[in-house]
Amino acid sequence: MKNPRLTARMMLLHDTEWLDELWLWYWANGGNADKFEFEALLHGLGEEDPFDEKILAWAIEDLSCRLA
Repeated sequence: MKNPRLTARMMLLHDTEWLDELWLWYWANGGNADKFEFEALLHGLGEEDPFDEKILAWAIEDLSCRLA
């Protein structure tokens, strides 16, 4: 996934209810950000961290597989 932040923002544009579930999957996969920090991360307000980007990509993939 080239830009997981952009993908997540696009998901949230379609349905804001995704935020809670996406954060939960991110956290379950090892993400360190609390929900407030996570939302800031999605909107590019935090420092870019390759680890968090990878965890976010995994969370998006997990959710996509679960919903397919």
